[in-house]
This record gives sequence, C-alpha cells and structure tokens, in this order.
Amino acid sequence: MIKTIRHILLVFVFSIFIFTYSSAQFVVNAGPDKVVCPGVTTLIGSPAPASGGLAPYTYVWSPSSFLSSTTSPNPICSPPSSTYITYTLTATDDTGAVKTDVVIVSMQYVDNVNAGNDTGICENSFALLGGDLNAGGMGVTYSWLPTTFLDNNTLPRPTSTPTSSITYTLTATSASCPPKIDIVSVNIIPTPAINAGPDVTIMEGEVTTLNASGGFYYAWSLMPIMYEFSYNPDVEPFVTTTYYLYGTDNTNTCPAYDSVIVTVIPSEELVFYNTFTPNNDGNNDTWYIGNIYKYPNNKLEIYNRNGKLVYKTSAYINNWDGHAFGEKLPEGTYFWVLELGDGKGKKHGDVTIID
Repeated sequence: MIKTIRHILLVFVFSIFIFTYSSAQFVVNAGPDKVVCPGVTTLIGSPAPASGGLAPYTYVWSPSSFLSSTTSPNPICSPPSSTYITYTLTATDDTGAVKTDVVIVSMQYVDNVNAGNDTGICENSFALLGGDLNAGGMGVTYSWLPTTFLDNNTLPRPTSTPTSSITYTLTATSASCPPKIDIVSVNIIPTPAINAGPDVTIMEGEVTTLNASGGFYYAWSLMPIMYEFSYNPDVEPFVTTTYYLYGTDNTNTCPAYDSVIVTVIPSEELVFYNTFTPNNDGNNDTWYIGNIYKYPNNKLEIYNRNGKLVYKTSAYINNWDGHAFGEKLPEGTYFWVLELGDGKGKKHGDVTIID
C-alpha cells in the first residue's frame, strides 16, 4: 500500500517537472524579416515555427492581409507595391500555452523608384525628372534614355532642358530584383503671343478701353485701372502713361509681356458720361464727370422728369450713386445743372440710370 502511494506521488511529481520544463522551453519563431521585389511572392515563417512545449501546435497569423492562409505555419505572402507590414505569429501548444513572434515584410527600395509625373514646362525652362523617393546610395542604379537635353543620365533625378517635347525611359536596377522600367514625358508649352493692343491718344478727362489679345489670363499695371485682370480694362490717366500687361496661356503656366502707351493731351474740358449703373457690382456704380477735379468749387443739382430736385451737392467728386435723400431712384433719365464756380459758367444736360 505504501509502495503504491509512493509510486503515485513520484509519477505526479515527475509529470509536474516535465510540464514545467516543457512550458519553459516552448518558443515560436516567425522567421527572418523579408525584403521582396515588386510583384514577387515570398514564404514567411521558419522551418520550425514552434518548438518545445507539447505538440501538436496551432498557428494564427495577423493581420491576414496578402496571406494565402492565416493558420498555416508557412503561408505565402503576395505583397503589393509600397508594402511594409509587420506580421504576428501566435502559436498555441497542446497544453494551451501561447507564444508569439513577429516578422516584417517590406519591398526592395527599387519599388519606390519611378520616372516622375508627366509635366509641361515653358520654353527656355527646365524639368526635374524622377520621383521624390528616387535616391542614390540605396543599392539602385539609374539609366535614363535618351540622353538628349539631360545634365546626367545616371542620376536618380536628372535635369532636362529641352528645346522640344520629349519622352524619357528610366531603367532602375538593383542586385536582387528585375529592372524596373518607367517613362515620363516633358512637353513644351509655347509662349503665348501676348499683345497689349495699339497705343492710344485721348484728351485729359476721357476714359479709354485697352484691348489685349493672345492670352487666356491677364493682369495689368499701373494703377488706377478698372478690371485689371481682364483683356479690356478701362483707364483714365491724367498724364501720358505706359501700361504693362502680363498674360499667360490657358494653363496659367507660361507668361509673356507687352505694354501700351496712352498719350494724354492736356485739357480743361469736362467729359460727361450719360449713363451709369448703380447696382453695387463695382462697375460704373456712380455718375462720372471727367476733369471735374479741376473745378473744386462746383455745385451740382439733379432733377427728375417732373422738375423735382432729387440730389444736390457742392464740390462734386464723382460719387453720386443714384440715391435721393437715402432712397434709391428708379431707372430713368434725370436732368442736371452744374455750376462750375469761380465765375466759369454753368453746364447742363441729362444722365440715365440703368439698374
């Protein structure tokens, strides 16, 4: 009886020893990190993904992305380009013990290489070829063809100074991967034939409209100028002035320049404009009298068709916006009397409000 009890205790102690020893030695090996070529599959895991513990083992890989199986000890990984994935292998032995290990799958650097985006450049300009991640010293060699217009056809990012549109082919080679081939086109955008129009002669106090052509986008200087971003701005220079025009093609990429001279003949004559449109669009919103600034002591009165006074002011400075005593006047023709002041007489006429 005593021998039987001793035997049972020995078996029990031995079992505990074996269980403890086996659990302590249970290890998992997810295998070496893998660096793969674009479009190439790879086997992950090790020849002995689990050892020690108590067989049999079960396996789970996560994440499941691009794996042929999540429960195989050595699944096939089919990674897409630009991949950098950390896989975790979780192994469980027959006692329920759990161990984990990780493996990283990444792409060879050649996967990052490309010829860059197609681009359009202006005449007498240059283009930088190659993608932002093209780099030297990464085990990749570069060859660009044709060599025409290039500063160096073996650089990761050469500069092209073409005189005509051209397409380049990049061949990127690394020691362990097939060559990667990509193409990029550099297109020459013709310089637009910007024309600011013919020179103009006006009397002082007159407004003239300039007329540009040959472009798609425009910007004028000098100021003041009305509609300076249009092809036909209005100007009223007090003295002879040269206006400069900047214009581009429809891609707003390539500029050209021109200028036009507006010659101003000095004059004391007032220039009365017979319509205005007070709709607050920034265009012709007030009644304009050219050269009115030369008569600072003027007095102006505006009457409606019934002879009722609707507006009165002294020292008018082109600021009547079609309101009478705070109320907007209706469309129609109104009559004005302008006393020039300083004994210089009176002027009268009509002006039409168009809404």
